Parts: sequence; structure tokens; C-alpha cells
Amino acid sequence: MASALDHLTGLRDADDRYDMPPAEIMPLQIEAANERLETRIGRIPLLKNRAEADGITKISKPADLVPLLFAHNTYKTYSEPWLIDGKWDRMARWLQTVSTYEVGDSRFADVEGLDEWITSLEREGRYVACSSGTTGKPAMLGATEADLEFGPKANVSSFSWATGVKPANDRHFFGLGPRTNVTRNERIRQAMVDAFGLEGEVPYQLPIPPITVGSTMAMIMLRRRIADGTARPGEVAEFERVSSERQANLDAAQSDAVNALVKARDHKLLLSGFFPSLYPLAVGVREQGYSGKDFQPDTALLTGGGLKGTDLPPDYREFIFDTFNLADERVFQMYSMQELNTPFPRCRAGRYHVAPWVMMLPLDAPGEQLLDATEREIEARAAFFDLSLDGRWGGVISGDRVTVDFRACHCGHQGPTVGPEIVRYADLEGGDKITCAGTIDAYVRGAA
Repeated sequence: MASALDHLTGLRDADDRYDMPPAEIMPLQIEAANERLETRIGRIPLLKNRAEADGITKISKPADLVPLLFAHNTYKTYSEPWLIDGKWDRMARWLQTVSTYEVGDSRFADVEGLDEWITSLEREGRYVACSSGTTGKPAMLGATEADLEFGPKANVSSFSWATGVKPANDRHFFGLGPRTNVTRNERIRQAMVDAFGLEGEVPYQLPIPPITVGSTMAMIMLRRRIADGTARPGEVAEFERVSSERQANLDAAQSDAVNALVKARDHKLLLSGFFPSLYPLAVGVREQGYSGKDFQPDTALLTGGGLKGTDLPPDYREFIFDTFNLADERVFQMYSMQELNTPFPRCRAGRYHVAPWVMMLPLDAPGEQLLDATEREIEARAAFFDLSLDGRWGGVISGDRVTVDFRACHCGHQGPTVGPEIVRYADLEGGDKITCAGTIDAYVRGAA
């Protein structure tokens, strides 16, 4: 007989996975959470520390999980000088405190740079799902082959659920945004290509070099030195040269993409990219004299992310949709985060549906108390326990302020949903005042 954990993760491709009453699925989630706690408490030092500090040996209700959740910045609590100075042994020992795998006798004496360190770990099956670090410091998230197997397939099945597009290998796949050289992201992209792309066809990818975590971090450090006046004249000149070169490459790539899209307009398409990347391409297509009437009526779109730092016109969405003959029902827009392994697809009613193997845990703003969303929609700090995660603890407190509702959605499906208005606490007046970050930070630094 399958365990509760196996039963829930086995729902990944089930037709009714987003139509399960929370009260009915909760006992299974609690049982599965205890399975995870039992097998992870001896493998993740930070989890053991938190459980012992609060005297938690068993999870009886969702509120019992709150003290065991890791704040979103837990995965950034390494000492920045270790990263800057290339102290890769220290970085690896720190990563071990928040992951299920051990560094063992790994040696990093010959490693040069962040990208090479990540590659050296991955050669031994110790994957690192890094964030880009665009806000200053990249998160380092331990992952295993099991995570890289489950997550991409969850994206494929969620895409089909949201759009009705079946994985029939009958579409020209267009990757229309910058590509990141992160194994997790690459696996998701390849899973989408394998499921929906034309067999034997090389998918289109915006022709610019992939962005690595190391190169992004290097640019962030250089911007800091320029801002505080410590950058040397040669570094400033190099920064300006690289920035100018990247912009020229992007302009040329966008022109190439426009031509490729126009050429493929008579075929079924699956476009992948964020709205800021898609808008200039739509402008280019219009400038060539083409619009929605020239594209097939079943174009599908995979997108996500926000618009922070962009300058798009108010009607950007309508303009893009009208250009490529897109319709809302064929758009896969999701809510997720690097700390999780599961996407939450947006339904026709505009809400994001939480998968049954993920426990939705709405918290108060400081991240201390579980709130009740069973009878009404509430505003809360988003926290989750992703039971599918293998390489690290699945419980995380995010930096997002969301609206949460456990009642049936207007689209007709049951299960917890997140509303469309998602705001980062860090962007609000007063910033992100999550209270548990300090104790986590202190422990991880000390353990490393």
C-alpha cells in the first residue's frame, strides 16, 4: 500500500488534482509531513535544531509546522566573503546545513569561480538550484535528481491543465527570453520541449549567450563598487563595454526572433517568455506588417514573473495577445518560487491553484502565526510545505504578501488558491520585517 507521501506526489498528473476539498486531503498531508520529518530531521542540521528548540517530535496539525518553516532568506545566510573570496569548502559546509546531502570528502582547491563550484557539486549528484541573485545575493538551494525529475514533469502537467493543450509534439517551440544556465531551469525547458515541441526539430532559442549565476553575481558586485566609488577606472570602462555589448547582442537577437516568428506564423506555436521580453517582439512583428490575423488561432504561451523594473504601456498584454492571436485560455501563467519544486497554475478565474502535495500555510506578516482561511479570503504572508522536495526541507516562509482562499474557486475547482495580487513585503513601506530570520541566520553561520 502506498504511503501518504507517495499517494500525494502520485497525483502529479491526475485529472482531478486541483479539485480536492482541503478538509479531505489534510489528513493525508499531515501524515506525509510526518514522513518527511522522520526522514529529514537527521539529515538537515538546521531542521534538527529547530525541532529540538521547539520540542517538536510529531506534526498533528498544520500549526505544528510553523516553527519548522525556513524563512525565504535562509538560503542566503552564507557569508558573502566566502563567495567573493572563493572559499568553496566553507560554502559547501554551509550548504550541507540546509540540504539533505553531505559534502563528504569533496575538495574544491582547484575550483575557480561560482559557476565551476556549482558544476563540481553537480558532477557528484549534488545539484544547486540557484536564484539569479538580481536583488543582491543568490539563494543556494540543494536539490537532488529526484527534484529535477519531479519538478519539470509537474510543469508539463500543470501547463496542460491550465491551457487544455495536450503533450502531442505538434508545436514549434520558441524560447523568447534570456536563457539561464541553471540545471533546474534547463530541465524544465527541456521537459516542455520534449512534451510539446515537434519531434526532431531543434527548438528556437533567442540567440544570446546563456546567463550564468556567476556572471550575474560578478556584475552585481561591480555595480556595488561603482555605486560606492571603489571601482577602478578600468573596471568602470569594462562594465560600460560589457553593458553596451549585451544590449547590441539583445537588439540583434530580437530582430532574429521577429523574423523567425513571422516565418513560423502558419504553424502551431508554443511561445515561452516573460511579458517584458515579448513586448518588443510584438512591436517588431507589427512593424513588419503582421498581426493576430496572420498567426494560427491556437498559439499557446508559457509565462510568469512580474513587471518590476520594466516600463511597459498599460495595454501591453492586449497588444501582445492581439499580435500573436493569443487567448487567455491558452496562456499558462504560474505562481511559484525557486524555494519550491511545484508551479501553481492560474485558472480562468485568475487565481493560482495550490497542488495537493503542497500545504498552503497562510501566516501573519511577521511569519509567526498560522491564519484561518477556511471561511473567507484573507491577506497573509505566503508559506508552504512542498512535500515533493527531496534535496532540502520543503517548508518555506516566503517574502510575498498574498490573498488566500480555501473555499471553492469561481472556476469551479476546489482546493486552496492564491489571488492575482502578489506583493513583495520588501517593496512595501517599512520593508520585510519577518521575525524568524535572525535566529536562522545566527544558527547557519555558526554551524558552517
